[in-house]
Amino acid sequence: MKKYVICLFILSGLSGFLFSLYMHRDQSLAARSNDIQLIETFHSPAIFVKQLIGDPFAGKKIFREFCASCHADVPIIDIAAPRLHDEKAWKFRRKIGENNLLKITINGAGAMPARGGCFECSDDQLRETIRYILQESKHGRIHRSQ
Repeated sequence: MKKYVICLFILSGLSGFLFSLYMHRDQSLAARSNDIQLIETFHSPAIFVKQLIGDPFAGKKIFREFCASCHADVPIIDIAAPRLHDEKAWKFRRKIGENNLLKITINGAGAMPARGGCFECSDDQLRETIRYILQESKHGRIHRSQ
């Protein structure tokens, strides 16, 4: 009986190994073809922010990269942060002014980290992002630009 169990395990393992080889038989050919290109990716905020110098859409791009997680219309992290196109939520914030919003952003508020999490952003880039948010929330509608 013991021999049959051992033979069964060996046959099972061998079957699994052969099935795996069969299923992945074309993988080495695919890797050599020109159809597949492997691209190494990484996130480097310092490089990202540096590339935005002089970019007229820097505020929007910084928003998407750093702020949208909590402030998007449908945020990934729902911590009751004011949403981008929520006119009512930004009405008061608009009244306190851009300079005060910049101070709040630099220092952080509630769950928002200092500098809105963009530690590499200059004050001017944070100000551009604030302007973008205020503009987008002005009429409570979604704008489709760039």
